[in-house]
Amino acid sequence: MKLFLLKLPILFGFIVGACGTQDTVDLAPEDAAVSYEKLLDSPETEQPAAGTEFTEGKVIREGDIYFECRDIQETDTFLKAEVKAAKGFISNESANSYGERTEKRLTIRIPSDQLDQLLEKIQSHAVRIENTNIRSEDVTEQFIDVEARLKTKKELEIRYTELLKQAKNVQEILGLERELANVRGEIESMQGRLNYLSDRVALSTLNVSFFVEGERAFGFLSKAKEGLKNGWRNLQWFFIFILNLWPFFLIFGALLIWLLKRKKSPPPPMS
Repeated sequence: MKLFLLKLPILFGFIVGACGTQDTVDLAPEDAAVSYEKLLDSPETEQPAAGTEFTEGKVIREGDIYFECRDIQETDTFLKAEVKAAKGFISNESANSYGERTEKRLTIRIPSDQLDQLLEKIQSHAVRIENTNIRSEDVTEQFIDVEARLKTKKELEIRYTELLKQAKNVQEILGLERELANVRGEIESMQGRLNYLSDRVALSTLNVSFFVEGERAFGFLSKAKEGLKNGWRNLQWFFIFILNLWPFFLIFGALLIWLLKRKKSPPPPMS
């Protein structure tokens, strides 16, 4: 009995140790699962979102609008104020007149998200819309393709640069420099294409043409002056026409003189 009592603490120690080991084994998978979840959520190993590998939609929008207005100068001032408020700019403008119509044309570059709002304001301002044409072109695929090829060329540029540092003779140096120059030329070309697409996407182009009918006054003095010029010109052409008939005047003149002489001469005496 005494021997059993002496061994009881040792047995109790084994039981406690076994329980501690079982708890450790049971908790380890949970701890591992928690650690794995934290690892997935950590910035270092965070998986990219479904769309982060792709460039967001790139759409080029441009259009034309042709309308009649009440006053050319008023409409011109209105459009320029609206474009400035939308943080756009006028890239080109021209004006012309023919007949009783005066017309002006503006090429507007405006942020794409402001295009629809500007069109609504123009439609509210116009007296009558003659024509409207809005076009959209999705260049997302082109954008992604150019970006991917540009990335590849830049990596190739880095490799050529590293190899150039390790070149051992003139032939290797010249060959690597030639390849490096070609790659850099392609990079500049792709970067230019990418910049062009980005500009077209960011800023829409809107060709605005507006006109007014009968804006100019009758202009009596100018028309009277033009009438005098036309009269003098017609008089000159009349004299030229008369001069072209001189043979007929000569014949008729000679005939008229002969008839007059014959009339004046006395008839022959009766026998």
